[in-house]
Amino acid sequence: MDGKYLTLMLTGAFVVCGIVGCGGGGGGQMAIVPISYTLQPTKSLPPGLETVAILPAERGPATDEKWSDMTVSIVQHLIQQANEKYGAKLEVADRTETTKVFAEADMKAAGMTSEGGNLGKPAQVLGVQAFILSKINVKVEKHEGKQRTVDGGSLAAWGGHYWGGGSGSVSTSEVETVTRNMTVQTEFKLTDAKTGKNWATLSPKPYRATEKTKASPFFGSSKTEAELTPRDQIIGTLVERGARDFCSQFIPCDVEYEVEVASSGNEDCKQGVKLLRGDMYEEALAQFKASVAANAEDHRALFAAGVTCEKLGKYDEAMKYYKRAVMQKAEPQYAEAKNRLAANMERIRKGA
Repeated sequence: MDGKYLTLMLTGAFVVCGIVGCGGGGGGQMAIVPISYTLQPTKSLPPGLETVAILPAERGPATDEKWSDMTVSIVQHLIQQANEKYGAKLEVADRTETTKVFAEADMKAAGMTSEGGNLGKPAQVLGVQAFILSKINVKVEKHEGKQRTVDGGSLAAWGGHYWGGGSGSVSTSEVETVTRNMTVQTEFKLTDAKTGKNWATLSPKPYRATEKTKASPFFGSSKTEAELTPRDQIIGTLVERGARDFCSQFIPCDVEYEVEVASSGNEDCKQGVKLLRGDMYEEALAQFKASVAANAEDHRALFAAGVTCEKLGKYDEAMKYYKRAVMQKAEPQYAEAKNRLAANMERIRKGA
């Protein structure tokens, strides 16, 4: 293919963009920003609590059995991590013994209590002062849709000897897309093995993730669910979020978030998002501030500035930008970031 032919084909492609829509969402630049810090617990463990038994999680009707065991593994890992990194002193009882007692005592998981036996006395695991009980329910919804794409044969015929659209026409066709919504609802309790009193709880709380396949606007083909992130990977991430929210009540916990940032049409904002992709956060923040200075209503630049400040540990400044972004546009993503930071700010471990 010679240079002249390539130039003409690209010219034709830009014209076709107007036909099928090639917009990149507010300026076309996007970045995923990882944010992490350590949360201090909100309460102290009761005196004498040294060892816990983590019972198999009760499952919802459509929840695979493996997620019961995975929930136990995640909670156990979080406790071990807190012991090793932050000096927490909470041991986990042997899982084999715990499972055996759980099965024999019929701990009435439906009510999330640790009571078992005909006398109504709490079931016991030797040397354990408390149980961690949980429920997990996984729901996956898949929706099929359509997206328009330029037909390859049509574009070639439209070009031919007439690049620039001098003859013929361009046709589009529909290809299939898939949208998948995943919800994991978790519930946790830390319960005294003798009295049945709950020392820490996480009420039923849903954690959600949505993914959608997207075909190319040119010569695109139908996409299937196989194009998306594996289900187990997403479910595991959502289960972990619930477990961290629960465990961080009584042990230090590392938390991680990934936040998607999209640019506005402002050139400073676009450049800022590019810099985010290169991990140049201070430089990116300067660009977002310039964009906001030019247009105080640029909600994308405001949100991007908030995310960048949170990444840099400038939490008070991040909160100001999040609030301003929410005021400009009621985007669920903006409100979620603001509420998350508001809940975490006073608990973030210094120097983390």
